[in-house]
Amino acid sequence: MSRETPDSAAAGRETSLPARLVAGLLGAGTRALQLVAAVLLLAMMAVTFVDVIGRYLFNAPLPGAFELTEVLLALIVFVGLPIVTARREHVTVDLLTGKLPDGARAALAWLATLATGAVLALLAWRLALSARDFSAYGDATVYLGIPLGPVAGIMAGLTGLAALVAAVLLARRQ
Repeated sequence: MSRETPDSAAAGRETSLPARLVAGLLGAGTRALQLVAAVLLLAMMAVTFVDVIGRYLFNAPLPGAFELTEVLLALIVFVGLPIVTARREHVTVDLLTGKLPDGARAALAWLATLATGAVLALLAWRLALSARDFSAYGDATVYLGIPLGPVAGIMAGLTGLAALVAAVLLARRQ
């Protein structure tokens, strides 16, 4: 049984329970990832703050601050991928599409989401292979020895999640 909401009535569609559940899951997942990104950003800011204060006031920079900042920045970027995908906020250039009919614009938007999902899935696969190799070889950062395999694995998982979000958006045809 489906129920019509004001938004779906305006769009001329009914919103089914599974569609509402998927929308709720996307919203909750996006909020959770935003929180993770905020915590990572706060950690990166704290590392930078301590490093700068230590460097200029005490002539003693935070050891490994550069490596830690690199890892945190990479994680922030990849945590943002599913968020940006769910919100459809990837960078786009629409020089000509404004003059196209609505149907053509919708078809191009669908194709762009399909291409985005395919590229993200390919990236996730390649990152997963890199994570496996990094773990097998024991690759780590030079100074702090942060293992790169788990970092690349997290990046692969987040990229795969973004690809899954793109697939959900395609299935919802929005």
